[in-house]
Amino acid sequence: MKVIRRIHISICDTKNDELNNIKLSILKKTLSSVQDLIVVIDRDMRIVTSNWKNCDSVPANVKMGHPLCYSCLMKQVKPCESCRLLEVFATGECCKFEIEDPLDNKTKLIELSPLFDDDGSVSMVVRHAKDISDCKTIENTLKMREKQQAVVAKLGQEGLAGADLDELMQESVRLVTDTLGVEYCRIMKKEKDSAVMVAGVGWEKDDNSKKESENSKNDIVCYTLYSDTEEDSLIRENRSQDKFNGLSLLKEHGIVSGMDVTIGSREDPYGVMNVHTTQKRVFTKDDMHFMQSVANVLAEALSRKEAEENLKRYANQLEDANHLKVLFTDILTHDLLNPANIIRGFTEELIIIEDEDSKQNLLDKIHKNNERMIYMIESASKFIKLESVDDIKFEEQDFLPVLEKVVRNLSSEMNKKDIHFDMKATGPYPSFINPIIEEVFLNMLSNAIKFTPPKGRISIVISDAMDKWKVQVTDNGPGINNSDKEMIFERFRRAEKGSIKGSGLGLAIAKRIVELHGGEIGVENNSIGHGSVFWFTIRKASCL
Repeated sequence: MKVIRRIHISICDTKNDELNNIKLSILKKTLSSVQDLIVVIDRDMRIVTSNWKNCDSVPANVKMGHPLCYSCLMKQVKPCESCRLLEVFATGECCKFEIEDPLDNKTKLIELSPLFDDDGSVSMVVRHAKDISDCKTIENTLKMREKQQAVVAKLGQEGLAGADLDELMQESVRLVTDTLGVEYCRIMKKEKDSAVMVAGVGWEKDDNSKKESENSKNDIVCYTLYSDTEEDSLIRENRSQDKFNGLSLLKEHGIVSGMDVTIGSREDPYGVMNVHTTQKRVFTKDDMHFMQSVANVLAEALSRKEAEENLKRYANQLEDANHLKVLFTDILTHDLLNPANIIRGFTEELIIIEDEDSKQNLLDKIHKNNERMIYMIESASKFIKLESVDDIKFEEQDFLPVLEKVVRNLSSEMNKKDIHFDMKATGPYPSFINPIIEEVFLNMLSNAIKFTPPKGRISIVISDAMDKWKVQVTDNGPGINNSDKEMIFERFRRAEKGSIKGSGLGLAIAKRIVELHGGEIGVENNSIGHGSVFWFTIRKASCL
């Protein structure tokens, strides 16, 4: 009986071997058609079969026999510390992970799939190694571009918001250093025939005295600014013969790679931004474009600051000489207003066609700031023109239709804030007025809407004040400090924080128009304890 059993087992073993050989033969044929490296590993961690011919990274002598998987695939003398293969044998579940393949140093996606016996146990595991290095490179490039764009957008937003220039420059070098993964970044400002560092990361840790290293620092910048190269930006890697590698300052810090971009126009640059690293590296075009974009943001911020300083100088000159008012008006209406209107047109067009939320948000900020600038330019132009007018033409007219027109135009703004509006005016109110009186109504009501909280109240009352009509606009906003009540009607002046805010021109324009009509203007506290009552008077027609 025992002998028969042994013969039976032998026959079964033979059949199993034949079946396994058939399976292996099918596997070999299947694997030979696959370009990726695929190996079949048994429980002893030996490679049963594979498509070795598609893998030139494994020596021929290693491919012989049934080598251990960790020896020929991972180049190790013992199993990996965290062996995923054993996990698959134990759990019977597929496993995926990424590694840096020691055979060719490429990024590979490893897939381990179990092969089951008839009894459901895992007999072998198929290891599929797919080269994803190109995909990872593209993925990393896209991530880097996204990170770089986010930095440029952040700096651009801060620049548009009027951030302090020194703080913006320091933040720029910090963000560029972090984004590009370099040790050094700085901004050098050109001053006559030399250069001065105005912001930097890495260089401030230098233990050498400024005097000892100043010439070397200047040599780097001047080489960038005044070289004969035709390129706007220089991308450099370690070269033993050129000036870049020969500079003593760079040698002292072990720097072998760097990149410089110009801030401002090539003809008259503000200076340069440069990065340096102790790692041998060829910077990509994306790196260069990112750094140039940051430099362009700084150039725009510098231009904005210069424009602000020019406007301040113009304002001071206007105080000293009346004839400069005409010049200032021309600058506002032509040199500033025309470009602002062009920006408005292009921005509105971009808002329509742009579908990315982040860019839409930036475009909205540009549009809002540009609209505010246009409003300030137009207001300043109006005020200057009114300042030079001593006599305007008046016509006898009921001003109620003018007021009602302003109310209709601003009704949508009141509806947005759910403001309760009440106007006590029956008319007619005959007066000698000029059409510019509409500007006073518009200013008074728009200010009331601006500072009245949602679901607040605004009222307009017109009363008889002997030889004049008195118009009162009442709101329940934050109110105005007593110390600010006279100042807010002066040009380019506005109340302190916590009280009314604005460009400092709207109320000055309203005051000038009222004075030209022979009236008065003022502000009082709302009797309810908060809010303001702006009022002005217009002479009646019968009194002229």
